[in-house]
Amino acid sequence: MQGSPIGTGQATRAPAGSQHQWRIAITLALTLMLSLLSSVRAVIEALRSSQLKTLSPAVAERSDLRFAELRRALPERGVVGYVGEANGSEVKDYYLTQYALVPLVVERSQDHPLVIGNFPSSRLASPPATEGLVLVRDFGNGVLLLATKDTK
Repeated sequence: MQGSPIGTGQATRAPAGSQHQWRIAITLALTLMLSLLSSVRAVIEALRSSQLKTLSPAVAERSDLRFAELRRALPERGVVGYVGEANGSEVKDYYLTQYALVPLVVERSQDHPLVIGNFPSSRLASPPATEGLVLVRDFGNGVLLLATKDTK
């Protein structure tokens, strides 16, 4: 049993030279391709985030302008309600409303004497039917001031 690889930890048969080289080449090519894809993705995400940084002040500024007249009609401090349209950007619209009206607290509820209606995508001929609320003033551009029926 001389020359037997048993117990030595050596494989009894090594892969053929050309087959082994192909496996190494394929492994290296796949690793390189995945690394490049990861790098491209990182560059694209970095570009997107830098675009967001330049766009966010513009969006916030437009929101401030859109709510400027409403802000003058509201108390300086306190809590008001909020209703908006369900258009896929309702969360963003709500947060922009909060941002534009700070320090006033805007709560996503109709259970307040004053309620802000925010309908930026709608071209309203008349205010939407919101049960229990009446229109106090339409500021245009989808911005409404509403009140509970017993408040007005």
